[in-house]
Amino acid sequence: MKHTKFIALMLVVLLTLSGIASVAAQDTLPAVTITIWSQEDPAREEALQELFATWADTVAPGSTLELVHKDTENQRNDLLAAGLAGQGLPDLIFGPNDPIGVYVDSGLVQPLDELFDTALFPYNIGAAQVSGETFGIPTDAGNHLMFMYNKSLVEAAPDTWEELYALSASLKEANPDLQPFAYNLNEPFWFLPFVHGFGGSVFDEEGNFTMDTEAWVNAYQFVHDLKFVHEVVPTECDYNCADGGFKEGTTAMIINGIWALGDYRNTETAVSLGDENLGLAPWPALPNGERPKPFTAGKFLSIPVTVEGDQLTAVVSFATWLTTDEEAVTAFSLGTNNLPAIEAVTVDPETDPLLATAAEILETGVGMPADADLRCMWDAVRPNLEAVMSDSMSAEDAAAEAQFAAEDACA
Repeated sequence: MKHTKFIALMLVVLLTLSGIASVAAQDTLPAVTITIWSQEDPAREEALQELFATWADTVAPGSTLELVHKDTENQRNDLLAAGLAGQGLPDLIFGPNDPIGVYVDSGLVQPLDELFDTALFPYNIGAAQVSGETFGIPTDAGNHLMFMYNKSLVEAAPDTWEELYALSASLKEANPDLQPFAYNLNEPFWFLPFVHGFGGSVFDEEGNFTMDTEAWVNAYQFVHDLKFVHEVVPTECDYNCADGGFKEGTTAMIINGIWALGDYRNTETAVSLGDENLGLAPWPALPNGERPKPFTAGKFLSIPVTVEGDQLTAVVSFATWLTTDEEAVTAFSLGTNNLPAIEAVTVDPETDPLLATAAEILETGVGMPADADLRCMWDAVRPNLEAVMSDSMSAEDAAAEAQFAAEDACA
């Protein structure tokens, strides 16, 4: 049975046997239409529709869900535009934590501490908090980058980058058409794990940028050398380059996020992988003995300030059930290859060893803050990282320029 069919079956069983019973205790609410702007993949959005129908059947009969897909950039830009216009905001925002700080600064989302029991989310609630207030409720934990490899091409994952260099050389010698390793070279989200691994951070304890430091210089130099010294990555490679090659079996090892597991476990979308050939492992250790540490957070539901009255009651009811009911959380997190954000739902290594490994890797990460100034960092790093990866700027200059650009942008 294909993995996607297993997920669909799991959802049906969970919803049929326990979903209705778990929402039956809630008070019946008037019918509403809830609009969610989501940047999730189609499989998760389909699961969200199914779960909403289960909740609505008992708690708010006749209610409908209007699910509008927007990728992260469009979601943020459209929300800011709707906020300026004073109309057109959705009832729920579903996406990663990093734009939340921007929404808070723009006055678009409301605090949630009085509406939800935030103590139920011990792993990552801090990723949606600004100045001690909560502005997002997690549907799952993680959203982190992992080291992945094709077990039909690589017998065992390299434990260090030196081992990866040697392995890449042997793979290339055996098959010149094979790309041993690839990742999204110019995307800062893929670069930050190296910064953390060398002991760096984005902010100091006072919230000042710390991007012109030895750790950042070492990270820029390290990724530069992957390309120009060790020659283990393609000359040019973006997300589609790494993702496509890995799916097709022309790339042996990559770095990608937990969000890709659904596609990689399905041989219809990744012909060379599936559960049999997909391997997950800790990031290879750096020369300093530390491993790169990816940013971790999850996906969150935020409520715009325009939601009130009966509409707010329904939105809170649905969001509470989706994120705290054990059967709903199991279906929406484990059932779609994501990690739960509540302690009551855990990953069974016997049932799903791949997702259990993803949970172990999660523990090695660095929590991503919901700080609006993080946007200045992303925008400042990208052009300087691109310059380093084109061999047109030194690591030292990149660190200094990114620090200046981030400070200037946030000023």
